[in-house]
Amino acid sequence: MSLAITLLLSTALAVAARAEPPTAPTGNVVDWVHGRPIFDPYRWMERLNDPALVAWAHAQNDFTRSVLASVTPGSMHESADAPAPEVAIEAGRLRRLPGGTAVFLARMGRDPVDALYTKAPDGTVAQAFAPAPAAKGDVQTISFFVPAPDGRHVAIAMAKSGSENSALYVLDLKTRRLVDGPIAGVRFSAISWWPDSHRFAYARLKDTDGRSTGRALYTGQQVYAHTVGTHWHTDRLLFGSAMPATADIPLADFPEVEIHAQAGLALGRHASGVAQEFGLFVAPLDSLDQARIPWRRVVRPDAGYGAPRATGSAPIVVFRGRLYLTHFAGKGALHSIDLAHSQKPLVHYADPDWVVLGLVPAADGLYVQVQAGMRQRLLRYTIDEEAPTTITLPFAGQFDLVAGDQRLQGVLLRERSWTSRSRYWSVQDSLVSEFPIATVPADGIALSAEEIDIPSSDGARIPLSIVYPSARARAKPLPFVLTGYAAYGINMRPVLNENLMRLYRDGIGYAVCHARGGGELGDTWHRAAMKMTKHLSWEDFIGCAEWLIGHGYTRADRLLAEGASAGGILVGRAMTERPDLFAGVHLASGALNPMRAETHQNGAPNVAEFGSVDDPDQARWIFDMDTYLHVQQGVAYPAVLLTHGWNDARTPFWMSAKTAARLRASSTSGKPVLMNIDFSGGHQITSGEQSKVLQTKATIGAFFRFVLLGDGTE
Repeated sequence: MSLAITLLLSTALAVAARAEPPTAPTGNVVDWVHGRPIFDPYRWMERLNDPALVAWAHAQNDFTRSVLASVTPGSMHESADAPAPEVAIEAGRLRRLPGGTAVFLARMGRDPVDALYTKAPDGTVAQAFAPAPAAKGDVQTISFFVPAPDGRHVAIAMAKSGSENSALYVLDLKTRRLVDGPIAGVRFSAISWWPDSHRFAYARLKDTDGRSTGRALYTGQQVYAHTVGTHWHTDRLLFGSAMPATADIPLADFPEVEIHAQAGLALGRHASGVAQEFGLFVAPLDSLDQARIPWRRVVRPDAGYGAPRATGSAPIVVFRGRLYLTHFAGKGALHSIDLAHSQKPLVHYADPDWVVLGLVPAADGLYVQVQAGMRQRLLRYTIDEEAPTTITLPFAGQFDLVAGDQRLQGVLLRERSWTSRSRYWSVQDSLVSEFPIATVPADGIALSAEEIDIPSSDGARIPLSIVYPSARARAKPLPFVLTGYAAYGINMRPVLNENLMRLYRDGIGYAVCHARGGGELGDTWHRAAMKMTKHLSWEDFIGCAEWLIGHGYTRADRLLAEGASAGGILVGRAMTERPDLFAGVHLASGALNPMRAETHQNGAPNVAEFGSVDDPDQARWIFDMDTYLHVQQGVAYPAVLLTHGWNDARTPFWMSAKTAARLRASSTSGKPVLMNIDFSGGHQITSGEQSKVLQTKATIGAFFRFVLLGDGTE
């Protein structure tokens, strides 16, 4: 009998009886890394085409549903057959077009996946394009889109089943038909149109099939020029390591070209994977038609200039005849460069208390988003005034910016609050008015929010956001979900959505630990927990948990930790260091086995953030980040739910699978280790088909209630 059949039979019987969870065989794999033995008993799970793994994974879903359905009857199916009541339109997935039209991605009504919609000047919202189902039952989803200047054509990328192996097309918004494509091997929205709206620059992988493994996939990317209606095999090389004028760009860097038509310039940027810092070249726009493009280097990657992480922010703005960029020294500064004297930048904004988050261009000036603690401001520089003015906004919370357009007046922003739903606002010439797109549900429940700084293990003060239903008495400890991210300099921003509303209706509080490694307090906050000092991020998270417990907000048996993606390092290592602090843990697409990350296609781009196992010192730091390798036999771990998409292209599914298997074999607490696997999904929970997305959300909600409102044992 094959191993796959044996697993199917044994796990089916176990689920039926609910006596034992699905088990996984172990092996004797040992890696010697710089003289240190690394034992990896579940290495076989890295083979996603192994029938034994497929059988084991399907049995995980069955077991999870069995456990949670028996504890919270009906909760697993309460929302699986109905569309979500709220239409979430992220600011990063919305663009304004000339004439007052907007185009955006959303799931409305009974859309099975995200569709492209337009909002006309009269407020009419209509679907412009929805992906057709792919062959063999695969789900096809829109990865990103970039409108052309004429507002009629849109470059649109689609991928199958969350794989992110996207192909690029051109959509005609007037006819609602695809008029060009597919162009294979386009993974990123590094697309910029010529002003004629018939040509665009785009970055393409060397391996257009996306089948390369390990470090090879992103090596050798180049930027090409494509004319709509022609075959992509004839596209001309524009920028990258393969061009003589830019041959000093490292082969593994990510290149991109931006066309600035009003200034008559083309800007070529390159960065090392996920690094924010970039190198910069410039060339006359009309020279892109020449056989030899005269690219001239303006900035090297070590000069300190980089792309902000803030939603909607432009990495570079051409304004007043100069290049405006963000410099990452301290909490960030706004510089400008005269191309004739690039070594003498001007400093326009630098404040020791305010972090420069983002830059957005508009016809009426340059808008700048800044933050101090959890407070944000919107500044505007005009053509005639050197000093910025502060825009008075009708809300006190934070906000996301929509990508700007120098042909259009003002900017759009999306309000973000812990206690009220998000709304869009239009800012024009200092006048602010609501910009409705979809119906905003009533808040439905009164909430209280607190912003506190708590001490970490080394005395550093860590921002902690706390939200809970106002009607709940603070005298009694509440069940709480504590989350964080702490990577890439990303800012954890306020949010109120239907998922959180379900928590609040159940009397559960929500807290965000803004640990070091994030971007809340600027680049220094990010770099404070990178590579060698990454351990400070989970020490901060542990400090947040201890503070919530010590100050009576919750108890250890009523606290659940949640981390997603790189936040899996933060929460996973907090769990393995202090399992006694948490009743439960939810790890979503977690980076749980970084010692093996560089064997995966997305490992090399992340070396800039976490380091490389090829370096002896960095290998020690990465080992310290590895949740899977820190799971110890005989420890009483909390209840754990690991959710993951089978086709995840960023953190591979096997990281969760290996961690789940090891936790289940090691823990003595009697609390369950559960998995929810979307076999049609990828890294983002919304990358799969809607019914699977709702099923995953229902499973997460049931797990939260199981841990925080039930007894949490099998």
